[in-house]
Amino acid sequence: GHDTFRVYEMFMGPFDQAIARSTNGVKGAKKFLDKIITLSHKVQSMPRNGVGPKSIKSDGPSTLQTGGPSTSGTTNQTMSTETLTLLNQTIKKLGDDIDGFKFNTCISQLMILVNHLTELPSIDKKTFETLTILISPFAPHLAEELRSELGNKFSIFTKAKWPSYDEKCLSSATIKIGVQFNGKVRGDICISKEATQDEVMAIVKADAKLNARLTSEPKKIIYVPGKILNIVI
Repeated sequence: GHDTFRVYEMFMGPFDQAIARSTNGVKGAKKFLDKIITLSHKVQSMPRNGVGPKSIKSDGPSTLQTGGPSTSGTTNQTMSTETLTLLNQTIKKLGDDIDGFKFNTCISQLMILVNHLTELPSIDKKTFETLTILISPFAPHLAEELRSELGNKFSIFTKAKWPSYDEKCLSSATIKIGVQFNGKVRGDICISKEATQDEVMAIVKADAKLNARLTSEPKKIIYVPGKILNIVI
């Protein structure tokens, strides 16, 4: 409950703007956190007998005492290029945006990462551990619980280090598309070529100027992949 409300509050919009509260927003935050819980059952080292993450053998605190998890090294060889790029981009964006109190854009980026991981058949343990650290400023209780279930004996807030990113892995194939409201272009956003409609809408909501135009629930959303997004209010 606490984590759901924290995520909802931070995702509503920029802290310097007045935004009306919405029960649908709370439901959306809960759905996002539920997705992360579901991801824990896709960790590669988990047995396939239906047992939860508690059965995963602990690596102990050593992986977090030497500078924190990094996306460089042999672990990357098990990731697809898309996953590796997105993970590095997320680490960098959160590091930059948290300092600027842009919590809504942080959560938007986390949603994009989680949606991508949800589409994968499995996730390596290192990637999921990194995800738990990335969500910890926004959903601390869930982050602690998931790390504990993975076998870590130490608190994420006393032993874990913020993950580092690899500059060489930040670039990816991105495109810029126009965003229309009722058929009129009101701005543009940069997205992945493979971005889904939900991911594109998350980026729109994270943009202060575009989000300000979402005065009500859209009546219709028309998304032509790689070309245009039209939101009918």
